[in-house]
Amino acid sequence: MTWNGRVVLLDASVIITLAETGSTDLLDSVRGGLVVPRAVKFEISKEPAKSALDTCIDEGNIVQTNILAWAGEEDKDKLVSDSATRLGNDPGSVIDTESKVPMIVNGDVALLTGAQLADECVVITDDKPLRQACKSISIPVSGTIGVLVRAVETRDIEPDAAKETLYAMDEVGARLSASLVKRAERLIDDAAD
Repeated sequence: MTWNGRVVLLDASVIITLAETGSTDLLDSVRGGLVVPRAVKFEISKEPAKSALDTCIDEGNIVQTNILAWAGEEDKDKLVSDSATRLGNDPGSVIDTESKVPMIVNGDVALLTGAQLADECVVITDDKPLRQACKSISIPVSGTIGVLVRAVETRDIEPDAAKETLYAMDEVGARLSASLVKRAERLIDDAAD
């Protein structure tokens, strides 16, 4: 899959956290084409994340896609099976073959499969098993805090506002440990320099 540069695959956890803190505009600072697999989009059913994602798609800031469309027939079964297995899923349960156009129904499997198909890619997720699976096959991975730090680097947000967003992330349920908050504060300060 070629995307005139880097493909940035977004997971539901990142979109939900950014939407709940009113910070989806920070995705503009991320370098690359922002992509959400359909399986991930279907995981996002609650507000404000659903509306925020729909708006980003409608405005063309994020592309929604069926990851299986990226794969050739010979690659499809092997890659999906490999991704499902790495994530602890039954390979036979992750594709909906009943629909007109078969699609992966598990967001994490879609993200890992898409990352293996893209020429240059990063997966942005806060999901630990997906992060570990990406790292195990050398796929670059980042998270919501990475988006926040990048926005400071690109001057899309001031460091103090970024720290307030960080604290808001913790309040909306991102479950940040005290040590991660301290580390993120340091990364924000370093990015501002």
